[in-house]
Amino acid sequence: MGKQFLEITEKEVVERVIADLSAKLAKKNVAETEKVIIGEALGRIASTGIFSPLNIPPFDRSTMDGYAVVASDTFYSAEDKPSSLIIKGYIQAGEFPSHSHQYVEKGYCVGISTGAPIPKGANAVVKVENAFEYVDVAMAVEGGEKGKKIKKVKIYKPVAPAENIMLLGSDIKRGEKIVRNGTTLTPRETGVLAACGIKEVFVRKKPSVAIVSTGNELVAPGDHLVPGKIYDVNAQTLNDSVRDTGCVPLFLGIARDSLEEISAKMKESLAKSVDVIIVSGGTSAGVGDLLPTAIEEFGEIIVHGVDIKPGKPFILGMIQGKPVFGLPGNPTSALITFNLFVAPLLRTMLRDYEEGERRKTKRIKVKAALRIFSEPGRNEYVLVNLVKMKPPEEENFFAYPILSGSGAITTLSKADGYIFVEKGREIIEEGEKVEVELFISL
Repeated sequence: MGKQFLEITEKEVVERVIADLSAKLAKKNVAETEKVIIGEALGRIASTGIFSPLNIPPFDRSTMDGYAVVASDTFYSAEDKPSSLIIKGYIQAGEFPSHSHQYVEKGYCVGISTGAPIPKGANAVVKVENAFEYVDVAMAVEGGEKGKKIKKVKIYKPVAPAENIMLLGSDIKRGEKIVRNGTTLTPRETGVLAACGIKEVFVRKKPSVAIVSTGNELVAPGDHLVPGKIYDVNAQTLNDSVRDTGCVPLFLGIARDSLEEISAKMKESLAKSVDVIIVSGGTSAGVGDLLPTAIEEFGEIIVHGVDIKPGKPFILGMIQGKPVFGLPGNPTSALITFNLFVAPLLRTMLRDYEEGERRKTKRIKVKAALRIFSEPGRNEYVLVNLVKMKPPEEENFFAYPILSGSGAITTLSKADGYIFVEKGREIIEEGEKVEVELFISL
């Protein structure tokens, strides 16, 4: 016979149990790190503070196309009375002004591109739009060569020292902390790391999650479907849900309704040293529902049954310090219980308690499009479809309840989220403001 419910536990009690468990597991998991290359670091959590090994920029560089000058040569420049400087040469981005003729002294300048190093002697850059380049034919002076062509530039606007120059280390100083421990690496952080020449970083190891489906009726997608069988939906939805939290799913296949097969999957999960185990199906109090017995073979059951609809036969157990979640077999119930109880634990394990709290599922305020009825005496999660009405108004989303039932596959594809109806509340009136916890991003 199947294992009977140990006790129906209030939803709030289950949430507190999981929050306490999450905090303990997070402390252990934060200490586990691995090294990854920058190309694989997006979305990962830095496990240490990261410091710049060099100054950024590593040299004084021009922020404009123009001319590197001694600023004092331009102080009296004006549209009607421009200063005139001799051009000694040009520096492109990627070059370094090592030649002596590129040293800038008073009366001279060097043409420069955006991003190019500032040559010695220069302390400002005149923008190209404030200058006019021309060729002057020199007259013989003190034995000089008569008729020699000299490149010059007229400067029509003065510049101050350091104008249009990004100084060495003005963006990032060598030894400066550029990423804090616990930071989620976004394209902003990975760009800064690349700018500092950092190729590899230490990140928190992603918790691994074993996923097992149970049921004699299940067939893997792609296999031949014979009469009496259905395709396994939960394997895909739970794999993707685990991945969405930032953790690593490991699907171990389908176990038939036998204690031997379910126990074998438990042993396989433990052998692979996963951090969390999720089993869908086999949680109800009936013949063939053997998951509670299998859990107790290796560990203990903490919760078996919670006062919510759908999702009443939820199980939480512990085996060798690893949480084991038993989720209902029907896809909608499995997804709701995952979002309520499993996802917060996984997010907290991956980050820390405060960050896990901040990354809870997004909620929005909308209006109920219809009167919604709830079952008396039980917390209920009503799946809804959100419709945007026209013309726009302050709350322009309306929530329509999905009435196809939690066992229907189309329920998943239609649902944008769900409304929590607290125990003791039986009716939500049409037009009433409600809070929807989203499955999707709007």
